[in-house]
Amino acid sequence: MLAGVVGQAGFDVEVVARPSTASVINERGISLRSKQYGDIDVKVPARTEPTPGSLVVIAAKSYTIPEISDSIAASKPQEIVALCNGITHRDVVHEIPSPRTTCGSIRIISERVAPGQYLHHSAGSIITLEDAAKDWDIPRILTKAGMDVRFGGSEKRVLWDKLRFLAPMALLTASTGATIGPAREGSEPLLEEIAAITSAEGVPTTASELMDNLASIDDDADSSLGRDVNAGNRTELDALGHDLVRIAATHSIPTPVLEQTIASIERRSYEYSIS
Repeated sequence: MLAGVVGQAGFDVEVVARPSTASVINERGISLRSKQYGDIDVKVPARTEPTPGSLVVIAAKSYTIPEISDSIAASKPQEIVALCNGITHRDVVHEIPSPRTTCGSIRIISERVAPGQYLHHSAGSIITLEDAAKDWDIPRILTKAGMDVRFGGSEKRVLWDKLRFLAPMALLTASTGATIGPAREGSEPLLEEIAAITSAEGVPTTASELMDNLASIDDDADSSLGRDVNAGNRTELDALGHDLVRIAATHSIPTPVLEQTIASIERRSYEYSIS
């Protein structure tokens, strides 16, 4: 989605992907169907490694960062902005040599339906970065391309601001196999635990705030975690679930409901992986 919008705006952009995906994009370009940006069909070059000296946006799953960090480092990027889910990936990202590196967030509901073909379901998308990145080239280009780029304090604050809202939706839809409308029913105990963890990490949060966020989401919306479970794919459960349990333990916060929810997702993942 990012490459399609930036490319349509006339900026020099490329996609770095696995060989099979890169081949399709080089042949057919990017096809984006977006509620926010409309229909975009644009030719964007694709590579399997970043061009040396590039501005790099990491928009892959956080668990892939150890696999791709060497190729990013070898390209000697001018800037790195990682837009991944979770918290703990930031340590790995900051180990990649670059003059400027930060981990931010993107709030969006989107999916890849095929190589080079993408759906952007949400009527909006918000990219948030730490205040220290205000004068960087990546946010400048994204803003000029028409994207909503904001700045929200420290890097840690930016990551927790997203995780506290994303984790409940992802965990509820993935554990129940339902869209968020029915999945949020009876979710208060889980929200209480996530609010307590977030608050202990320095971002004051209440369960009612988390419920208000869930209520603002269309009833038929699902999550990438839920889709990955249903497809039998590798999931981000570690970043969106297990990391929360580990962080809670450092604050002596009990998490029985969170642990039960994670166990339900693991059972469903196993069942779909062998079906």
